[in-house]
Amino acid sequence: MRRDRLLVAVTLVTLLAADIHFVLLPRLKTWYHLPRGSCACGVTNGSLENGGATSVPWTTSQNFTTVSTERGSKLDRLFGHPLYNIRLPELGPDERLLQEEELMSYYKRKVSRWERMKKYYIEAAAASNITIPDYPVIFDPEASWLHFHLGINRYALYSRDDSSVDRLLHDMQTNTVISADFTQDEKALKGSCDCSQVVKPSGLHLKLALKLQDFGKAMFKPMRQERHEETPENFFYFVDFQRHNAEIAAFHLDRVLDFRRVPPVAGRFINVTGEILYITHNEELRSVFFTSPANNTCFFAKCLYVCKSEYAVCGHPDLLEGSMSAYLPGLSIAPRISIPNPWIRAYSFTGREEWEVNPLYCDNVKKLYPYNSGNRLLNIIDMAIFDFLTGM
Repeated sequence: MRRDRLLVAVTLVTLLAADIHFVLLPRLKTWYHLPRGSCACGVTNGSLENGGATSVPWTTSQNFTTVSTERGSKLDRLFGHPLYNIRLPELGPDERLLQEEELMSYYKRKVSRWERMKKYYIEAAAASNITIPDYPVIFDPEASWLHFHLGINRYALYSRDDSSVDRLLHDMQTNTVISADFTQDEKALKGSCDCSQVVKPSGLHLKLALKLQDFGKAMFKPMRQERHEETPENFFYFVDFQRHNAEIAAFHLDRVLDFRRVPPVAGRFINVTGEILYITHNEELRSVFFTSPANNTCFFAKCLYVCKSEYAVCGHPDLLEGSMSAYLPGLSIAPRISIPNPWIRAYSFTGREEWEVNPLYCDNVKKLYPYNSGNRLLNIIDMAIFDFLTGM
């Protein structure tokens, strides 16, 4: 037999054996264990409802088999897996970030202050021939953002079965926006872009703080790049595009990995005229709005890096897609410290960090507070994996 024909024959036999071992035998085993006269999935094999394939249970657990065969989203079926049902220890009072009485008192004070200041803003705007819509604030003790804040604990921002997260996503997409302003870090920059003066700078992406009618607060990041637009291969890593939909994807990836460390993020179309320009109380924000030659409403950032009209984002003509990220509790009610990552990257073309040149760096870090006890170093490893997967 010719050598080339022998190679072809060996290849075909190998593929056949692999097909029998990895495809046919598992299906035969599944079929053998099924109860006679009924189908475990409730639909015929090859039906469109089942994706045209036989459903193979991930585990022999009776509870999960029931969950996996019910109708529902793939995410719900994933969270039904036993690996996602490992119970955490009972939380003590000191392990929660906020207590309900403290948060409700804070909420009432903020609403009262807002009602007082709103009258001043409306009168001042009327004196300048500017009309600001008077949206009433809804005081809702059952607001989804309140439940989200109350669920923050030492292990995660929310629990696996916290229904308030899904309600919060819906509210950020649908609730009326009653106020728009620059974010606190951009206000701290005062247009100078001196990031050393900001406690926690959050990139160069244009972003706004939007207040919702139930007094929830979300950070709006508008769409800058189209979804199909690829990053040029010569971009250095810290000048890469900052995509609004990357925020949404990061939240869902964090949820699938069961870290639950990313605040809830949803997508939303914002009317930049009616839901930002007309309702803002900030004159500086009003001053960066303009109408483009295409008759679209546009605005740009206050920071000097992107303060020119060529860096503006524009509606079509007023609607603008973006991401809505839920705010965490403010520092006034939930003070916290910022712990640096020992393996922070170098933000220069030539400089190198100590961990890049010191072979003993890891051993030294493990002896330092706060990395020498608890699971903080393991959490940093989790975040390094998460950053790699998100391409950050």
